[in-house]
Amino acid sequence: MKQTPAPWRWDSARVYSDHPDISDNIVCLAPGEAFESHKNWKANARLITAAPELLAALKGAVAVADRRTDEFDAARAAIAKAEGQ
Repeated sequence: MKQTPAPWRWDSARVYSDHPDISDNIVCLAPGEAFESHKNWKANARLITAAPELLAALKGAVAVADRRTDEFDAARAAIAKAEGQ
């Protein structure tokens, strides 16, 4: 699975890719008509926008310090979920 290239940004109505090689840059749209008034939109948009960097950081941490613990099992499961496995 290939995600829209980072970096991702957000505004009041959408999360979008700010990558220079992307023309169809919408990652997701805010729900409903009153985008800014949706109580969780800003928090969700910030988390979605950080997703590519979070995935890369998690993969890096597992690569250099992989251990057989519940926390690393959860990290590997989150990576697999993000990659559609």
